[in-house]
Amino acid sequence: MNIDVATTIKVIMVFMVITAFISLLMAIKSIKAGRKLLFYQKRQVLIYRGWRLVLFAFLIVGAGLAISRFGEPVVYRYFPPSPTITLTPTVTATPTITLTPSMTFTPTITLTLSQTYTPSLPDFIQETVQTPIGPDVSAIFSPLSFADTTDNGVVTENFTEFSLPVSTLFGGFSYDRMVVGVQWTAVWLYGEEVICSETKAWDYAPGGYGYTDCTRPVEDWRPGKYEVQIFVGQTWKTSGTFLILGEDGLTGETPTVSAPQEPVVEEPTLTQSPPPG
Repeated sequence: MNIDVATTIKVIMVFMVITAFISLLMAIKSIKAGRKLLFYQKRQVLIYRGWRLVLFAFLIVGAGLAISRFGEPVVYRYFPPSPTITLTPTVTATPTITLTPSMTFTPTITLTLSQTYTPSLPDFIQETVQTPIGPDVSAIFSPLSFADTTDNGVVTENFTEFSLPVSTLFGGFSYDRMVVGVQWTAVWLYGEEVICSETKAWDYAPGGYGYTDCTRPVEDWRPGKYEVQIFVGQTWKTSGTFLILGEDGLTGETPTVSAPQEPVVEEPTLTQSPPPG
């Protein structure tokens, strides 16, 4: 039987509560019995035993509160959750001809990207964020895995393409160092159109496995490329994409082909030295 850390902590808490309750019952019984005895020494022994049981019950309660508050973070600190399944490609393309250039060109201009794309929350979701929205540097998320089913709430497969018709799709991930109460958001996009979204305060374990899902009528799913983005507060954490194929096996997107550019060869400049005088 596979029990996660959160479930184990809860089981331990239940046993500690039962132990504290039994200890209090025995303490009350011992104190009452001691007060009824006429012999002073035996009466004192029973009463002292009862108060020791009361003290033991309070110690159990204090230990339980400490385990409830610090147990999971300590366990995940030494036993971090395993990352999601990494796919191994089954086909490796081996080139048959290797071209060796006869001339080597030294580039004179280095291209630098003027903009870097970073996903951001849609405006209508930003207005609903209630928790602190400063930069988050502690929580980590794995790449997303996509499937149309889960195994007890865990996405164990990873598909990059789906065929119509589809109804519900799941985006699974592993995570660590999440803080209870921080707001997290999952956004499903078709192009720039938001087709599904969920945002709420985090009330799960600090680390483990999770998923986001999107359920739509079958006729609303269209062929094309979809993207899922995960945010903590307003900080983007991870993204993933997949394709939905139409009945003809195509995505419905028109591929864009860029014309190859020919290299520019600079003519060498000759410098003539003066004849010896």
